Amino acid sequence: MGIWQAIMMILLISGLMLVVLKYASISAKHTADSYVKEQAELYLNSVIEKALLDISNFDRSNGKCYSGDNYNEPKDRGKEFTASVKIEKYYLYNETCNNNVDYTPITTSESHGMVIMQVEVNATVDGVLTTRLLRRTLQRP
Repeated sequence: MGIWQAIMMILLISGLMLVVLKYASISAKHTADSYVKEQAELYLNSVIEKALLDISNFDRSNGKCYSGDNYNEPKDRGKEFTASVKIEKYYLYNETCNNNVDYTPITTSESHGMVIMQVEVNATVDGVLTTRLLRRTLQRP
C-alpha cells in the first residue's frame, strides 16, 4: 500500500509542476510580446518625426510634394522593425502638388502645411510577424 501512495504522490507533484511550467512559459511569451509591442510603438513615433523632418526638407518649389517613404531599422537580436509612411492629403496655402498627391487648398496662412499621413509599422521576431501597428495622424510639419 505504501508504494502505491508514493507513486500517486509523485504523479500528483509532477502534474502540478507541469502546470506551473506551462504558466511560466505563457508568462514569458507575454512579456516578450509586450516588449516588442512597446518598441514598435516607440519606433512608430520616431518614424512620424522622421517623416515630418523629410517633409520639411523636401523641395516643393517645382510643385511636387513629398508622398511618403519606407523606413527600416537594422535587425537587432532577431528583432526587425519596418515602417511605411503614406501621405494621404496635404492642406496647403497658395501651393499645389503636381505629383498625384492629394491636396486641398486652404484660405488661411495659419493652417498652411497640415498633412494627413498613414504610418504602418511591422515588427518581426526571427522572421515571424508579431506586431503590426497602423496610425493615421494629422500633423503640422
